[in-house]
Amino acid sequence: MKSWWRAAIFAVVVGIIVSAVAIPGLLASQRASNERNASTALKTLTSAEADFRANDRDRNGVNDFWTGDVSGLYSLTIDGKELRLIERSIAEADSCPIQGLCWPRPARAGYFYSALEADDSVQEGDKTYFQDTCGNRRMGDVHHLSKFGFCATPESTRSGKYSFVVNENNTIFRVDTNARRITRWADDSTLKVWGSL
Repeated sequence: MKSWWRAAIFAVVVGIIVSAVAIPGLLASQRASNERNASTALKTLTSAEADFRANDRDRNGVNDFWTGDVSGLYSLTIDGKELRLIERSIAEADSCPIQGLCWPRPARAGYFYSALEADDSVQEGDKTYFQDTCGNRRMGDVHHLSKFGFCATPESTRSGKYSFVVNENNTIFRVDTNARRITRWADDSTLKVWGSL
């Protein structure tokens, strides 16, 4: 066999070995970056909620949280101006918007975001986050006086291994869900299994 054939075969074998070692590492690194980005975005949402409630951003005369969706923290229009309490890219990645900002909805760094529907840690009474707080601007069941919850879900298992949830207590929990969207805040025993960051 000629020497240039040996060199070509050697180069191909080395390339295959390097690819086999490097590609999984690069994918894991990208997943970890996406997961950090998602948990940071959830912190942004909790800050936006604190601002929304403390400053009565929707001017309904009630200090309440916005629970209708994620995108409303950006796109809710008051006096002809959008709130813009969060980045547009997070708002566009809302998987269940009341009124979408674009179509198709793009994931933000491999993750979609959504407002949780209910709180299963509440022992008695109404668990739903979607309530009408009866302010001077009737907007429907899109507020709650004391609670909210959000979820960040990976676009696929290649984008991230974990979903993340956060509520008004500002503690993020990591959940291995196989890219399944979480819709409810868990009860206390489930939260212990999930584990906080």
